[in-house]
Amino acid sequence: MKVKKILKLILKVILFTILAFVLLFGGIIAYNTATDYQPVQKEKLEVSGKGFYNASRDSVITILSWNMGYCGLGKDMDFFYDGGKGVRPEQEAFQKYLNGALNFLARYDTIDMFLLQEVDTNAKRTYYTNESNLIQQFLPHYFNVFAKNYDVRFVPFPWYSPMGSVVSGMMTLSKIRPVESYRYPFYANYSWPKKVFLLDRCMIYTKLKMPDGKYLVVLNTHSSAFDDAAELREVEGAIMKSVALDEYERGNYVVIGGDWNRNPPGFDFKKFKTTDAGRTVEPALAKDFLPDGWKWVFDPTMPSNRDVNEPYKKGTTKTTIIDFFAISPNLEVIENKTLPTNFEYSDHQPVFVRLKIKADSTIQQKQIPFSVKMNKKKVSK
Repeated sequence: MKVKKILKLILKVILFTILAFVLLFGGIIAYNTATDYQPVQKEKLEVSGKGFYNASRDSVITILSWNMGYCGLGKDMDFFYDGGKGVRPEQEAFQKYLNGALNFLARYDTIDMFLLQEVDTNAKRTYYTNESNLIQQFLPHYFNVFAKNYDVRFVPFPWYSPMGSVVSGMMTLSKIRPVESYRYPFYANYSWPKKVFLLDRCMIYTKLKMPDGKYLVVLNTHSSAFDDAAELREVEGAIMKSVALDEYERGNYVVIGGDWNRNPPGFDFKKFKTTDAGRTVEPALAKDFLPDGWKWVFDPTMPSNRDVNEPYKKGTTKTTIIDFFAISPNLEVIENKTLPTNFEYSDHQPVFVRLKIKADSTIQQKQIPFSVKMNKKKVSK
């Protein structure tokens, strides 16, 4: 009899534990659903800061793109989403990564534009530090815009140390005053309830007036990550392509830069001149993704991203190229390179390009009503 009572008690404890877990997780899903970030179709971004008003008369533009990994994925970090165990660095390590990243940006303050991804403004993983404000302080001579792409009240994963609240986004900074800047959403998303815990991806559209009266349109992108997001990346790519081709048809100059989370056309990690181990991110962008004349610009000799399943170990940790630029035919590429940081402050290394408006550009500017059709699409995973 005593054995039966003990077994019944154990069974009750197990059942109550399961019920409590189900109710708790159900409550978290309900709470995140009720507070889910719902971005508008097209959001005009407020331009802050103090840059220079006009573009240089020589029509040369320099751009640096960097996924800063929210200054939480430095050299010694791994990450639970990608096979590691880490959730956030110790506060001292985070401060080291943050200081290093900010000083790096300040050291390159002669560059005309910065395209930054994964910039936290209020997140547990970065000790609620407003990185956007700090970047503005370290780069005071730039205009800047910020677009939110991650706003979740509570991320319950991993169960042993929940990531908690996250507010994060992207920044575009420019010494040339933008004529206008917008947040364009990438409507593709995971199905419910997974989507209430993940990012609402987007790109930042920024238009700058050039000396010849035309415009340079710069698209700052951060496409979907993870192996199960290949279909999402296709939808995101189609949206970027539609906007880019529309602007080029108008006679404007176009640059797409950022973290594409896929390899560029022609990528081959065997060309790395470093001792880094390489890997591919399938499927890579097709060579005919953009029409003839468009240029895919990346440094084939240097990786831009590392795996975060382990702390970075040169020669062992797998690396690849997923940060790069697409350049319209009416722009000339003078220089491009990946700036080596040894992944000290982020799981990405910055990529740089120097461009010039082609003197023989014959595309005439057309007065076309701006209209880009974007279809909402959800992908069930």
